[in-house]
Amino acid sequence: MKTLYIVNPVAGRRKSLKIWNTIKEYIKSDFDFVFTEAPGEATQIASRARSQNFTRVVAVGGDGTICEVANGLALSDVELGIIPAGTGNDFARTIGIPPDPVKALDVLERGCPGYIDLGRHEKGFFINVAGVGLDAEVARAVNEDVKFLTGTPAYLYALAVTLLRFSPRKAVIEIDGRKIHRKLWLIAVGNAKFYGGGMMICPDAVVDDGLFEVCIVNDISRMEIMKFLPKIFSGGHKNHPAFEVFRGKQVRIDMDVPTAAHADGDSIGFSPVNFSIFPGALKVIGNNFTHFRG
Repeated sequence: MKTLYIVNPVAGRRKSLKIWNTIKEYIKSDFDFVFTEAPGEATQIASRARSQNFTRVVAVGGDGTICEVANGLALSDVELGIIPAGTGNDFARTIGIPPDPVKALDVLERGCPGYIDLGRHEKGFFINVAGVGLDAEVARAVNEDVKFLTGTPAYLYALAVTLLRFSPRKAVIEIDGRKIHRKLWLIAVGNAKFYGGGMMICPDAVVDDGLFEVCIVNDISRMEIMKFLPKIFSGGHKNHPAFEVFRGKQVRIDMDVPTAAHADGDSIGFSPVNFSIFPGALKVIGNNFTHFRG
C-alpha cells in the first residue's frame, strides 16, 4: 500500500507540524509526504495522487484540510485517512478517530475502510454540515470582518456582534420537492453530526445513510437563542420546541433577503443555495460507522 500524507503546517494554530514530527517516526508502511502552502492546495495534491498510484491519502490537519482532501478524492477508490490536528476536529470525532495522534495512526494501521456520503453545493463537496442563517453569518464575519482576533475569541466576538444585528428571517425550504415555509434563525444541512468544534447541531445525522438531516432553529427571542446555543454542544437542544428536523436527499434554501450560506464553516455566498447528497462518495478509514458499506 502506497500512502501520501498531506500535512497542513498551520492547522490547529500550527500544532499540526508538531503532531507530524511526532507520528512520522511510528509510520510502518511505505509513504511520501507533502506540506501545503496555500488554501485549496490540498485538493489539488489529493487529486494528483489518484493518478500517481497512491492507494491512501492521509490528511494531517483540521476539518478544512480534511474537506479539501475529500474534494480531491471524491468518487474514487483512494482511501482517506485522518490524523486530527485542527482546532475542532469534528469529522474525526464523527467517525471515531482518537484525538491522540499516535492512537489515530493506529486506527490507520488496523482500521477498516468504509464508504461515506458527501454533501454537494455549487462550489464543491462538504463532509460535515452546511447551511444558511445565523451560523453562516457568524462564519462570514469571522472570515471577512474580524481581522484582529483568531480562534475561539474571534468566533465569540463575531457571534456577539452578529446576534445584535441578525434577526429571524422567512425561508422557503424545499426538501425532495416538498416546500416548507418557516421563519428561522438558522437551517443546518447535516451529512454528519458536528460543526464548530463539537457543536452537535444535527444530533441524529449518519454519514453513510444516503440522507441529509435538515435541522431548523425556528423563531424564538434573542434571549432564548442565547440560552439555546450552548445546549448544542451536548445535544440538549434536541427537545427544544423551536428545533425541527427533516430528512432528504435534495435541499434548496431561499430566504426573503439574501442571507449568508456556509459549508463546513467556509462561506459559499448567499441564499438561495442548493445541496445534494452523494451516497458512498468517499472511502474513509474510520472506527465507527453506523452503516457499513466497505
